[in-house]
Amino acid sequence: MKINSYKEFCLFQNVSRETYEKFVIFHKTLIKWQNSINLISKNTIENIWERHFLDSAQLYNITKEFKGNIIDFGSGAGFPGLILAMMGHKKIHLVESDSKKCTFLREVSMLSEIHVKVHNSRIENLEYFDAELITARALAPLNKLIDYAEAFVNKSSTKNKFPKMLFLKGKSYRQEISNLIQKQDFSIEEFQSITDKFGKILYINKRNMLNTKNEK
Repeated sequence: MKINSYKEFCLFQNVSRETYEKFVIFHKTLIKWQNSINLISKNTIENIWERHFLDSAQLYNITKEFKGNIIDFGSGAGFPGLILAMMGHKKIHLVESDSKKCTFLREVSMLSEIHVKVHNSRIENLEYFDAELITARALAPLNKLIDYAEAFVNKSSTKNKFPKMLFLKGKSYRQEISNLIQKQDFSIEEFQSITDKFGKILYINKRNMLNTKNEK
């Protein structure tokens, strides 16, 4: 798989020309900043459109019906949070502890004329607000991601709303799921990744709680 144009991108994920142009702005800005701070692995620069842009964009097939706040834990270079905002989500919150990366995220959002809220904060220090969905990509093992989500929800005075979770995982996903011994109150739905034949998109839901969205 090699993507070099709008038409080639749309072979795998349909987006508007306007959205693709925002991706191009994102790409150019990322390459410029990559020279001064490490935003993505150098090994992925040559196939950045497949490894990062398409990999993130495929989540929209699952998230497009969500209208509430979406929190992207450990946004880093903006994948998948910025991509989802460019594809139409209006309430994206990017959580990133590195202040330089936060400056980068704000610059991309300004240049591409999208609205996102950048939180320069560690996940553990993020103040609670109602969220419909939490996303993360290449951040931490599955049990740690759920720990982050639980700690975030526990800051709520009611603790009766638990956001859905959507995590991109590689070939170790089965082992990560099997490690969730103490997390039996979560249901996990698997979707095949279109960019990694060994990877999965994990859609996770807390059982027996009032969620911010009805069961899909």
